[in-house]
Amino acid sequence: MIQKNRELIYEGRLFKVMGVTLQTPEGKDVRRDVIEHPGAACIVPMLDKDTVLLIEQWRIGAKKSLWEIPAGTLDPGEDPLACAARELKEETGYTAGKLEHLFTMYPSPGILDEKMHIFLATDLRPGKTNFDEDEQITAKPFSFRDLRIQLKANNIKDGKTIAALGYLFTFKPWLGEAT
Repeated sequence: MIQKNRELIYEGRLFKVMGVTLQTPEGKDVRRDVIEHPGAACIVPMLDKDTVLLIEQWRIGAKKSLWEIPAGTLDPGEDPLACAARELKEETGYTAGKLEHLFTMYPSPGILDEKMHIFLATDLRPGKTNFDEDEQITAKPFSFRDLRIQLKANNIKDGKTIAALGYLFTFKPWLGEAT
């Protein structure tokens, strides 16, 4: 597909909605709307080899509170690793001795260009939170066993959290072994 035209439909505090005209290989014009987002860093905070710290916060799209891994929007030009460290500290109070990039994903590529960078945070040191003015966050530790139960019961509904936990269960098998 070849992009022919792009027009701003809406500009908000964190994202833009663009109307895009594309040309198919057959020469037909098609119109699509896309949300342009600066991207996000998402963090799986490991308190130990068997315990993940999740946060609960109210989400406008879900119209309710969700349990999820901490995450935040990248500032303009910000490195995802720096954003991950900042957001972990702001939302949980913890500072990571080690932040490891696990994977990058597009959460909804049919309508959104956001890239989410998923990190594993270990060697955590406690400190003070620094919530944004509109954030009300509760943190709770979950064992891997409890997370599997919550996932199977469909009690964790946040996509980035489901993807990150699935990755850990699949590619980091030594985690989840009680220390």
